[in-house]
Formats: sequence, C-alpha cells, structure tokens
Amino acid sequence: MATKSKGESSEKKSGKGKLILIIVLIVLLLAVAGGAAAWWFLGRAHGAKAPARPVVEAPKPAHFINLKPFVTNVQSQDGQTHYLQVTLDLKSDDAKVDASVTQLMPEIRSAILNILASQQAATVTQEATRNKLRGQIQAKVNQILLGGGAAASTTNGPITGVYFSGFVMQ
Repeated sequence: MATKSKGESSEKKSGKGKLILIIVLIVLLLAVAGGAAAWWFLGRAHGAKAPARPVVEAPKPAHFINLKPFVTNVQSQDGQTHYLQVTLDLKSDDAKVDASVTQLMPEIRSAILNILASQQAATVTQEATRNKLRGQIQAKVNQILLGGGAAASTTNGPITGVYFSGFVMQ
C-alpha cells in the first residue's frame, strides 16, 4: 500500500505541474493575442488618414515706411501764423507696398499736406484730433494706393497703420 500511495502522490504532483504549465501557457497565449489585437486596431496605419490639422499661418512681420517730415501752416483764429511739423511712419504687412508708396510719393505727400493744413491750431495737439488725423491719413493713402475708387477710401488696404514719429506745433 505504501508503494501505491507514493505512485498516487507522484501522479498528483505531475498532474498539478501539468495543470500549472497549461495555465501559464494559456495566459501567455492570451497576452500575445491581446498585444497583437491592440497593434492591429490601434497601432497600425489605417487606410483612411485622419484629417489634416489646419495650418495656422504665423503673422507676417510688420514693415514700416518712413516718410520725410511734413511742414505746413495750420488754420488759426488768433491771427498769428502757426506751423506744424509732422514725421510719419506707415505700417504695412507687405514689404512690396514700399515700391508703390515710393512710386506714388508726390500724390501721397500732397494729400497728407492737404489733410494737415486743414487742421485748427487750437485743437491739432489734442490726442483725439491726432487719432482722427491718423485715420484720415491711412484712409487717403490706401485710397491712392488702391487706385482711388470710392471703395478704396476705407481703412482696409495695404497700409494697416499710421504712426507719428514727430509732431511739433509752433
């Protein structure tokens, strides 16, 4: 009987060992199958590509055009002659506008001088008046650059800003 119990216990040990080995193999097989399935559904390139993200354009660098100083007399209520000296910079997003401004400079200078000469000496140094002047000059320069049409008289055009780099009233 003793021999039988030894044989039975060795069969039980080998049976448990085979069971553990089978379980380990099944777990490994499931892990490999899961990894392959994950690669198949998630990792590989699909036939239909995802829509491309819209490319956001970087803002264009500003280009400034420095104009020679303007000197003009302004209207006065006190009977004295008052002079206004203004130096302007025009801002554009396109460096090619510089050639157009240079080509049309006599017309642009004349228009700006007319705008400046129509100002009142008593109010021209006020901030609100200077802001209004910048808008008028920008609209007029854009109108000239765009061919002078009525639609071109707005502030939408190649010149995006007008800046005073010098403003002297005497």
